Amino acid sequence: MNKKKLLEKKDWKYYVFEEDGNIELSVPIPNPSPGFDIIYILNESEKEKYLHTGIQAVEDRIEDMKNNFSNYKMNSWK
Repeated sequence: MNKKKLLEKKDWKYYVFEEDGNIELSVPIPNPSPGFDIIYILNESEKEKYLHTGIQAVEDRIEDMKNNFSNYKMNSWK
């Protein structure tokens, strides 16, 4: 089993991990209480764009995760 590897981060904005060949975005949000990490696994198209272009390729996805967090997996900070 592979360990989760941090590829890049901007503290309190986003974290990008790689695990088992997947790339995962984690976006922390303080509200609703007690705060959550919003999690999304990039699809193949997004993954290829991210690997080619970098974080700019997923900026729209990050904004969507912040605004529509209930549509994503949410891990509570508590």
